[in-house]
Amino acid sequence: MKLYLNKTSPYARLVMVVAHEKALTETIECVWTDPWASPAELLAVNPYAKVPALVTDDGQPIVESACICDYLDETGSGRRLFPRELPQRLPALRKYGLGRALIDVAFGVTIERRFAAPDHKPALAERWLAAVNRALDVLEHDGTLSRSHEAPDLGDLAIAVGLSYAEFRLPEVRWRASAPRLAQWLDRMALRPSMRLSAPE
Repeated sequence: MKLYLNKTSPYARLVMVVAHEKALTETIECVWTDPWASPAELLAVNPYAKVPALVTDDGQPIVESACICDYLDETGSGRRLFPRELPQRLPALRKYGLGRALIDVAFGVTIERRFAAPDHKPALAERWLAAVNRALDVLEHDGTLSRSHEAPDLGDLAIAVGLSYAEFRLPEVRWRASAPRLAQWLDRMALRPSMRLSAPE
């Protein structure tokens, strides 16, 4: 398999976390790329010029991180990260929605700030930043996270990647003091090899 990715993309990191959890890293060729440059090789796989993008062993392209994670979960070894059947699937879906949305809004703030004109008031960034803070409060009071670091599902992994990205890109969101249980949970999750080996440099 060939995976197009960028070192600081939280979407690409989530895919790499899943690849590590499913013992697939030895079968994946990583192609580090700058999607903002719209390189021809990436465009041939993903017309949206976004990472991650995966090319399977039989040459089929898969774009969008959730789709790639699902494929890796199906083809890799070990336990399922995204249970197939209810009722086990419902908690993973709920947590994945919270984690993926956290990634989306934190990434949105970062991109809005990066490309905004000097005299532009970043209204969307302000809205998304407020959403980040509300999400942190919800996650701090989510009792289902207390022991999930021991056998995380895809929802847990998405939340961990989202929190890590928010710390990396949004240092003004000083959430650890107001969310101590969440901070402890993230610190435990960060010890997993999949999180350590995929951390942005």
